[in-house]
Amino acid sequence: MESHGAGRRTAAGDKLSVFSDVLLLIPTLNEEEAIGQLVREAHDCGFSDILVVDGFSIDGTRDAAASMGARVVLQDFGKGKGCGVRTGMRLFLEGKSDFLAIIDGDVTNVPADLVKMVSVAKLGSADVVLGSRIRGKRERGAMPALSVASNLTVSFLLGAKFLRRFTDVQTGYWMFTREAVKRTYPKIQSTGFEIELELFVKILKEGLRVVEIPVGFRARRGKSKFSFGLRMRNLYYAFNYLAS
Repeated sequence: MESHGAGRRTAAGDKLSVFSDVLLLIPTLNEEEAIGQLVREAHDCGFSDILVVDGFSIDGTRDAAASMGARVVLQDFGKGKGCGVRTGMRLFLEGKSDFLAIIDGDVTNVPADLVKMVSVAKLGSADVVLGSRIRGKRERGAMPALSVASNLTVSFLLGAKFLRRFTDVQTGYWMFTREAVKRTYPKIQSTGFEIELELFVKILKEGLRVVEIPVGFRARRGKSKFSFGLRMRNLYYAFNYLAS
């Protein structure tokens, strides 16, 4: 496994660590245009332990992340976002952090919005906190109408399965307590973008307390990897989880 980067420094030197008990996980694949800004923003918000789990990028993603102070590793289990998330969860459990935060690496997610999610988790009122891009402030054009409709529909159906109401179960924003990761990680098998759907279903089947709060959403940097085919694949998994 490739690993480089100090993990607790930025290009500007040491930063004040407000959330030293939080591991921030960022799965990446060819995000050279975005990852440097994202890591810098996260450091500026007080996150000192930033782990970039890379899916074998062929651009300068890993170097850009490491130059801004992130710890960088190559993912295990295979290709796909799910493999990156699972690798990060395993490394979290091998470490000593109390909380695991996850955001996407394409700069659509706003690190400052994680601060609210950390606060909810630390209050002890939830085991898992989801960030709802549907309920939050979105940049114009950042999320097409089809994506909004799809997320609302899938979220409503999967939430109803557990007699709950959610708006964005395919979010890239997650916050876990250590106990939540311990109970969820052994049950996760996804390799691709369906990882969010599986995480949502498995944490609710585990009886974990889940809270959803509004978060922001920005236009991505670089080319989107979420094609029409992948959207159909996610819908296939969503209906499979509904029937399970």
